[in-house]
Amino acid sequence: MIYVPYDLKSDATSNEIRLSRKKILKKTFKANIILIAIFLAVTLVYLSSPAVISQTLSPLGINNEALVMLFLLAVVFLAVVINILYNYLYYRTYYFNVKEDLIVIRKGIFLPDEISIPYNRIQDIYVDRDTLDLIFGLYDVHVSSATVTSEKDAHIDGVTNANAVKLKEMILAKVKEASSHESPL
Repeated sequence: MIYVPYDLKSDATSNEIRLSRKKILKKTFKANIILIAIFLAVTLVYLSSPAVISQTLSPLGINNEALVMLFLLAVVFLAVVINILYNYLYYRTYYFNVKEDLIVIRKGIFLPDEISIPYNRIQDIYVDRDTLDLIFGLYDVHVSSATVTSEKDAHIDGVTNANAVKLKEMILAKVKEASSHESPL
């Protein structure tokens, strides 16, 4: 059972401003490319020196060349399916909420990371993209504060351009409101 500490239907900004489903593709793309590269490397090792992999797999009773290749393909296929499933669950449990006094971002399935940043501690809000974001048409909204975890955890990644702008404006409005209530000292 996946632990979700919030009522995602009633109180989450992430319910209104959804992550793009392309986020699943982006996250699986990197890992699947690596898995395919590993498969190709192992295949090249097998083709150049079949004894190495045959000896490694012989305790499993896999001695036939066709069975070795089939086994390697099955392992890669299973890893790809697990990767896609994991990233789908990650997408489904990703939570962020722009509350009255702070923003909450929660990511992860089995060991979720959660960060809560009061608006009066926010120093910067910016939108950026990496190469895969550019390919998939995604944007990341970063919320910076003077904490170490802010750099690692305080970003909402995988939103469309319209949602990135909307989210940034929502947070900026809350930051302005919080700063107007602070004392000048």
